[in-house]
Amino acid sequence: MAAPGRERLLAAALELFAAKGFAATSVADIQQASGLAPGSGALYKHFSSKRELLDAAVRHRLDSIVAAREQYDAERPKSTEEAVRTAGQLIWSNLTGSEELLRIMLREPDALGELGEQTWQAITDNAYQRFADELTASNRSGRTAIPDPTATAAVAIASLTYYSTLRALNGRTPGNVDQDRYFEAWVDQTTSAIKQHSIVTTP
Repeated sequence: MAAPGRERLLAAALELFAAKGFAATSVADIQQASGLAPGSGALYKHFSSKRELLDAAVRHRLDSIVAAREQYDAERPKSTEEAVRTAGQLIWSNLTGSEELLRIMLREPDALGELGEQTWQAITDNAYQRFADELTASNRSGRTAIPDPTATAAVAIASLTYYSTLRALNGRTPGNVDQDRYFEAWVDQTTSAIKQHSIVTTP
């Protein structure tokens, strides 16, 4: 676990980089937002440079995504709707918790460099691919006959990522629908899409 002072620096840095841009954010800005005296050099007790701080902030967020995935893997949903809801909540929390990172990725991809690709890979592995694996496993077990599990997962997860991406870019939401309503509609539509391919077994 990161030390409290380091945690504050990571959180403040991501917030400022997302709001002002990496280049426009100074070390003094970060220190002040973290509750440290501007110009004190306190940041350098934890990081050798602003760039190292950005890298650490991004990796800290990626660690949270992986940890959430591990928690999801430990659970055993009892129904299609529960499985969809649980997966959706995992992805939703990761996306909403990563909106500042998304803003940096979309507005300043060069600032992240290779970390941008690693971030996208983490989102892909822990969202799109995880959901696609679930649908494929459902087909193999004989519970469903979804024609294209990978494409189905991509369409479902894309609708969640669009909400967070739009809000990260301009603060708006699709149709001005609030977060709870959007998520519940997503669960309903995704569950219905899966259930229409369910295989009914007769005793």
